[in-house]
Formats: sequence, C-alpha cells, structure tokens
Amino acid sequence: TMIAATLDFSRDAALEKENKFLDLGVLLKTLCDDASDNGGRAEYEGPDKFAFSGRPVALKRVFGNLIENAIAYGNRAMVSLIDERNKVTVTIDDDGPGIAAEDRENVFRPFVRLEGSRSRETGGVGLGLSVVRSVVHAHGGEVTLENRPEGGLRVGVTLPLP
Repeated sequence: TMIAATLDFSRDAALEKENKFLDLGVLLKTLCDDASDNGGRAEYEGPDKFAFSGRPVALKRVFGNLIENAIAYGNRAMVSLIDERNKVTVTIDDDGPGIAAEDRENVFRPFVRLEGSRSRETGGVGLGLSVVRSVVHAHGGEVTLENRPEGGLRVGVTLPLP
C-alpha cells in the first residue's frame, strides 16, 4: 500500500543521511527497463552514464514514483535527462489528460488525489507527489508540472550540480 511505501520511505530516508555518488543515467534507464518488464511503456533518452551526488534510495523512489504515475495516468513515460552545466533536469512526459493549472499546486499536498485525472483503479492515497517534492527540495531542487501542447503532462525535476 501507499502508506506502507511511505513508512518504508521515511525509514530509509532517515537512515540515508549522507549523499553518495550514483549514476543517474543508469538509475533512470533501469527504472524504465523495470517498468517495461512489468508491462508498462517507458523509454529513456539521455546519457548512458551521468555521475551525481545524492541520496540513492530517495532518488530511486522519486523517479520510480514519477515513472509509475506517468504510466498509470498517462499510458506511458518518456524520460529524458539534460545536463545544463550547473544543474541537471529530468523530465517525465506522458500522454494522459494533464492537470488543470488550478490543481497543480494541490497535487503536492499530502492525501490529495484529483479524481478527474485519476480513477479508483489506479490506487494510492495521494502521498506520492508530496514525498517527491520533499525529497527534491532536500536535494536543493525543484519539481514543476506543465501540460504539454501536444497533450499529456510533463513533470520536470531540476537538481543542482556541485
């Protein structure tokens, strides 16, 4: 359940106090491959390797959650990583209904679910994006949501580079 996952995350995050070097390119590709192996549609475009200093367990949960959401609510996840010298941006695009501008801030609040874009079949209690934002902010980054002109939602995660 989402509550169990959140409790697991909280425990893991408490234990994972120090940043470690991880390969963000490998992490994103692996998460996309895992989602595809489980019947989802997920593609990664970006460097095969990208060294990053962060909390590996927390970042795996962030990007895993965003990829799962894109597949569940938007039929597929198109993940890209862009190195912008002093920051890295990961985008996750989907083909779903998007999120109305007036609801974009609300989805980051705990226990908020938008019934217009989400159905009971998708499950969850509305903690995922709240956790995502918390972890990204703890890394000094930002999360953005925008509807794509061609349809679907784009989630952007921007993280500073040392």
